[in-house]
Amino acid sequence: MATRLMSAVLLLALLALVGCGAVRDPAKAAKARQDATAILHSLQKPDMLRYRALTLPPAERQRLQQEWPQIRQRLALDAGEQANFDKLLLRFTEPQAEAHLQRDLNAKIKPLKSEIESKWPLMQASLTLLMQGWIESNNQLSASEKAHGKALVKAIVEQMPADWLQDKVLRERAFAQMVRIARDSGVRDYRQYSSLGYVDFHRRMSGFLGGLKTLGKIYGLDWNAGQARLDITVIKQSGNTATVRVRYPLGKKWVEFPMDMIERNGQWFDASAAALLHDTLAEP
Repeated sequence: MATRLMSAVLLLALLALVGCGAVRDPAKAAKARQDATAILHSLQKPDMLRYRALTLPPAERQRLQQEWPQIRQRLALDAGEQANFDKLLLRFTEPQAEAHLQRDLNAKIKPLKSEIESKWPLMQASLTLLMQGWIESNNQLSASEKAHGKALVKAIVEQMPADWLQDKVLRERAFAQMVRIARDSGVRDYRQYSSLGYVDFHRRMSGFLGGLKTLGKIYGLDWNAGQARLDITVIKQSGNTATVRVRYPLGKKWVEFPMDMIERNGQWFDASAAALLHDTLAEP
């Protein structure tokens, strides 16, 4: 009886291993981990041109470059969203933008002071859902980029104390950095933004993400320092497909998300980036 029970347990364990897609080729799994690490490390500088080269197979990346104007047109915001983009951009680039932003937020925060202090956990949860929803609805992000973005938002907001919002000195520094990011981008309006060429777009995105990292440091969140503890684990691999789990600390929380990968000619890429490009090009 005991022997039968043990055999059944072993059989179930084996089936579970097969069902969850265990690693079948250690060498391929090791290369997938190496290439996933390179993708994440390209964000340290950040270097978005290198990031794109590491996420998309050469044939797909070449097609992205060739059809860049048409793709940007297909992903364009509608007229109302473009107007909101221009309005928001102006708020961060107009003369004395820092003072105006501080003034307007002060006027909103003062009446809410007691509510912020008593309902902060609920406000944190609402803010997380709001920002994650915005990320999920962004049709320019791949599935892995959405997962990364939502994990970042969760880690940041969950450790955000109410003091961050109410500290005037911190707000002044933060608004100054936000304004610097917007002005340094050199973008005047949505029309100019949507007409940026492939190389120019990715170079400006590098500057934008670098600016966000500086903004994070104002609140004690050093993204690059967290990446020094980057942990990537291959959780399944079969043939030319694999899934890795990406983990790294940010402040007191951990950012964790999955990334599906696909192999082409011995190198592994972000499978969802290739899928996004395919879907975008397939649209009428």
